[in-house]
Amino acid sequence: MKYAIISDVHGNLDALLAVLKDAEKFNIDKFIFVGDYCSSFGYPNEVIDTIRNIKDAIVVRGNEEDYIAEYANQDQSKWIDGQFQALYWLYKNLTESSHKYLRELPATTNFQDGDIFVKVTHKSSDIYGDVEYREFTSDKVGEKYQKNFTTRDIILRDIQEYMRSDKDFNSAIETLTDGVYIFGHSHVQWYAQYKDKVFINPGSCGLPLDGTFDAPYTLLEIENKQVTVTERRVRYDIDKLASNLRNSDLYKAAPVWTGIILDEIDFKFELAGPFLKFVEDYASKIGDNVRPYTVSTWTEAFKAWRMER
Repeated sequence: MKYAIISDVHGNLDALLAVLKDAEKFNIDKFIFVGDYCSSFGYPNEVIDTIRNIKDAIVVRGNEEDYIAEYANQDQSKWIDGQFQALYWLYKNLTESSHKYLRELPATTNFQDGDIFVKVTHKSSDIYGDVEYREFTSDKVGEKYQKNFTTRDIILRDIQEYMRSDKDFNSAIETLTDGVYIFGHSHVQWYAQYKDKVFINPGSCGLPLDGTFDAPYTLLEIENKQVTVTERRVRYDIDKLASNLRNSDLYKAAPVWTGIILDEIDFKFELAGPFLKFVEDYASKIGDNVRPYTVSTWTEAFKAWRMER
């Protein structure tokens, strides 16, 4: 069987369509989607409709889908802060059909391909705890590689070396059932093999934060008990993507968060984490203890952050 693995689309319909078109070359038997489908870009319903119309796709939910479900129990009259404007816009603009589809997605799924066990979930922490995130969250990747980055292969090499040599990592994965483990969340594309266990993170299709903004996904082939992994990066019109975001209703509703996304498109590494640290310091300096951050603090902190950068 040939699988195309896609994660973290984040409302980026252009990237998703580019990846699906590229996958046509490889006679894919089944698509696997690994969560976080809607937030950050302005086409959440179109992304969901595209995925749900793919026959026999394997689809699990991510943390963003969990956030959306939690918002159903909140008092919307209290949605007056600046910090979560983008998620408020998303919740209000999803159709009822999209809400229902996301609510009903499983958090994880397991299946067999012949003799090979396959597990699909959104976060690697559901599989082996936080050992990967100690070194290779998207913010740590940005800190480590942004100044001396040459090719994305360096990140892949370092993650594979970390998995091979780190004692905590080895201990965490040693007792896992042999098979293939698929996850996303970190927005960093990588794969590695440890004995008879294969680990695959296809990266973020819609918002990659590993030095290259070409849309990533990963091909998995299982045949005669053999597992083959191939990483793909797909070019598409990034200038068009950024222009559409600047002119979107989402940008009007959440200019700070979409401004960060636009900067990340240019920067190709994470900026959201550093900004959240900056706004916390900014709020402390002005004596604002309100959380989530008010519209005023959120907006003024963004202006100050951009000036410092």
